[in-house]
Amino acid sequence: MKKLTTWIALAATAALLAGLGVWLVEWRAGQPAGAPAGAEPDTGQGVIEQALRQIPGEVDSTELKSRWTDDARGVDLSVLTPAKREIFLRFANAERCTCGCGYTLAACRAYDLTCPVSLPRVESLLDSVRSGRISSARGLRERPARPD
Repeated sequence: MKKLTTWIALAATAALLAGLGVWLVEWRAGQPAGAPAGAEPDTGQGVIEQALRQIPGEVDSTELKSRWTDDARGVDLSVLTPAKREIFLRFANAERCTCGCGYTLAACRAYDLTCPVSLPRVESLLDSVRSGRISSARGLRERPARPD
């Protein structure tokens, strides 16, 4: 009887070790290639640091945010005459978006199509210029001269 119990215990131990072996193989197969077990997850800090090093030393964010834009993405300016389009663009390049980004309305539309503030304001401006409620851009920012 004792011999039978010993064989059963050995068979159970072998089955347990085989099960652990299968589990270990399956577990390692789920690990990303090249990632050692228990390795720290990549936070992307290296990529961020590399991107920050690529920024030129003298970036004038005010100039960038005030850059003249000849379009307002998300609205169709082809419905305007050239004169009304110029009035629209002067307003869109002079007025600041109120979402907090610091861009002009036209620049905000160029850099952030998902802005929930600039699109309704640009659409309202387009309607006002199209209907004639806004007929002059006197006193507003002029289109910058194009370098030759």
